[in-house]
Amino acid sequence: MKNRITQLINSEGLTSSKFADTIGVQRSSISHILSGRNNPSLDLIQKIIANFPQINVDWLVSGKGEMYRNQENASLFDLTEEENQVDESPVIQPAQPPKLKKETVKSSADQHIDMNVFKGNKRIEKVVVFYTDKTFSEFNPA
Repeated sequence: MKNRITQLINSEGLTSSKFADTIGVQRSSISHILSGRNNPSLDLIQKIIANFPQINVDWLVSGKGEMYRNQENASLFDLTEEENQVDESPVIQPAQPPKLKKETVKSSADQHIDMNVFKGNKRIEKVVVFYTDKTFSEFNPA
């Protein structure tokens, strides 16, 4: 998908920064996608579609078809204005993540941790370890 986003940016005559500004995302988000560090999110794809309605959604998402839409190449994602109306169904809220139980563990003499691992005057202030049973431990250097 990053190649198609690059192709879209070039086709529209934009820089990656201008593209990010146009769709309303941080410039670093586009930079990370174009470098291959991150994959585009659904939110980003929706913003591209909203700001570039001439783009064929099938092409953007899957690479099928032509870059630009035409009437013969209608997408399953394309909705008429009537179909695009807001649904009056109740909004379902996502489940809240479980509460974590805190277990504080103090460093002891036998747990030597070198806190000078960063350059300059930066030091580790706190280390938090998360366990699969939804608990966590904090390590605070003395």
